[in-house]
Amino acid sequence: MRSALLCIAALSLGTSSPAATFTITHFGTPANAQPAIDRAAEIWGSILVSDVPIKVAVSWFPLGASALGVTFPNGRKDFPGAPVASTWYASCLANSIAGTELNPGEDDINVYLNSGTNWYLGLDANTPAGQYDLVTVALHELGHGLGFVGLAKKVGSEGSFGQVLLSDFAPLITTYPWPEQEGLPGIFDRFLTSTASGPLVDLMNPSTALGSAFTSNQVYFNGTNAMSANGGQTARIYAPAAFALGSSCVHLNESTYPVGNPDELMTPFSSAGHANHWPGPIAIGVMRDIGWMVNGVGVPEQQVQSTWGLTLLPDGHLHPFGLETRERLTILDAQGRKLLEASGNGPIALARWSSGPCIALRMSTGEAQRFVLP
Repeated sequence: MRSALLCIAALSLGTSSPAATFTITHFGTPANAQPAIDRAAEIWGSILVSDVPIKVAVSWFPLGASALGVTFPNGRKDFPGAPVASTWYASCLANSIAGTELNPGEDDINVYLNSGTNWYLGLDANTPAGQYDLVTVALHELGHGLGFVGLAKKVGSEGSFGQVLLSDFAPLITTYPWPEQEGLPGIFDRFLTSTASGPLVDLMNPSTALGSAFTSNQVYFNGTNAMSANGGQTARIYAPAAFALGSSCVHLNESTYPVGNPDELMTPFSSAGHANHWPGPIAIGVMRDIGWMVNGVGVPEQQVQSTWGLTLLPDGHLHPFGLETRERLTILDAQGRKLLEASGNGPIALARWSSGPCIALRMSTGEAQRFVLP
């Protein structure tokens, strides 16, 4: 199970914006585990745009049997250039929007990873049975730290936004001062809606009506970009009948986006023996909706799918969903020249091919298929 704190995309043929960079400080993280965490940061860095480095503190800590990781994002509100007033943004997102560091001397993200987990530390997504892929979990946790997170809480029958306390997560602590949330929602929360109640931020805060909505199993994210990535439909959010702080209302719904689905990464549970090294189109759409600039954002958004389950995502990555992780793909240009080889189940960054609009894909079994790019 994955847990996170609630605090506080067609081939890109245009010029990419500067990638976001991460500065990671480790507390007890084994040296052989650090490359997997770096890889997760590199993946997010290839997607998001920021002139301000994102500061992450990673702690290797015994979390017990219930969580693979817990993430605490720092936060800022009403900063210069804030798109929405009286609303919390992850500090790294606020820094990106403002174009300057708003929290000097403070980390942006605190990540706790369970030292008691049987981790797979490789980078190839070939996760053995019984082990949890560290790149996958770190990618998930960093997603929360970057802003895929809200400020929902329920005590008894009463639900609230902006009343999450650090003591709710004792004995864990943060390396930065815990923000006083003042009963305000996060930017992620402003896109949450329920079938019965409409936008959740329009309900009285706190209230039993809000608490009922949080546990209705009918909560959705209605941002324009997330909906575009979801076939024009609102994206279903995990909101089970039993509210779980750090899990409810801050993930995509598990049963809607199960293992093997392109959008599985930001669901609340992770499976042993499985890896996913890409956030998925809905998660990237959420990032855009909450305010992140994304590389390739100016390119018309299309998602091209082949009969093998190979998907070309709007961010310019080919993702071989559904392939066995040990199968290998050979990617050829239109003239039949080999461009690269890659294993299944991991994202493949497609460069700006100069050879034409078609590439061919050949599996290790000898099968071949041509991809026509838009």
